[in-house]
Amino acid sequence: MGNNAESWIALILCAAMILGWSVEHLVRNQPDYAEAFAPDWLPIVAAGLTAAGIVRLNGLPQWLRVQRVLHWSGLLLMVWVANGLPIDLLRIAGLIPLEVDWPGLVTRTLALAAAVVLAHLALARPVAATSTREAKSAHAASWYGYAAFVLALVYPFFRTVWVFGGTLGLMMPGAAGQGFEPWLACTPWLLAAVLSLLLVPKHSWMPRRLLLVAGWSATAIVAMVGPAGSWSLINAAINGVDAGLGDIEGWIPYVFYGSWFLWAIAAGAATRSYQLRSEGLQNVFADRTISMEVK
Repeated sequence: MGNNAESWIALILCAAMILGWSVEHLVRNQPDYAEAFAPDWLPIVAAGLTAAGIVRLNGLPQWLRVQRVLHWSGLLLMVWVANGLPIDLLRIAGLIPLEVDWPGLVTRTLALAAAVVLAHLALARPVAATSTREAKSAHAASWYGYAAFVLALVYPFFRTVWVFGGTLGLMMPGAAGQGFEPWLACTPWLLAAVLSLLLVPKHSWMPRRLLLVAGWSATAIVAMVGPAGSWSLINAAINGVDAGLGDIEGWIPYVFYGSWFLWAIAAGAATRSYQLRSEGLQNVFADRTISMEVK
């Protein structure tokens, strides 16, 4: 078991999450909003994949790389389990004046903590430890950032159309709000678009560490919203419930949540690619500096 301390912490958090999930099912009369965030079985699958990814799988050929696949799968599912934490916090703060699902909040918090530990374990590997194929794909993966850039502009595009009187996706003019004030909600996504482009080159005017923190933080935040919204829309479609918001067409939420879900994937891939490429460049500069000092 590599990185023993963090590996054990991740396993303990998984066990605590399962315990919280069990308590959640024993406590009755809880708010049902949590059911829209993720399927009920997800914590069990996430914990199982996480444990399988941490414990060494003896006897398997190295080229299968099963452990790495399980590790990343467990990490992604843990982030999905944590979906809904922003809604929990809004309810706690009173911005959404409704009851809080406290047992579910504990389960989602433990899942987020486990995801953070898993992410550190996965991303702490130096470039030298990565496979040749991974290193080559990282150098050729600048399109991740461009894909994230396009996906980040989906929400601002519709908002801009609506501000200037367009009715694309609206049942009537002005259904999405009046004036330019609703357009201010585009600000985070415009920043996300800029961040996406900053992750394309090997080096940037921003400090490398700051850019990595921004990339992974933005990915985690959006990953705690996009999958939950997408799952709620899938449930609505299965149950025949209209997903529209007032006078906004029912397909608009699918476009928004879908683009956010895909942006989290593209931004995560772009951040990882930048991390590998920039670290390789950093190592080259370090080697040159040492060589010059020796001379």
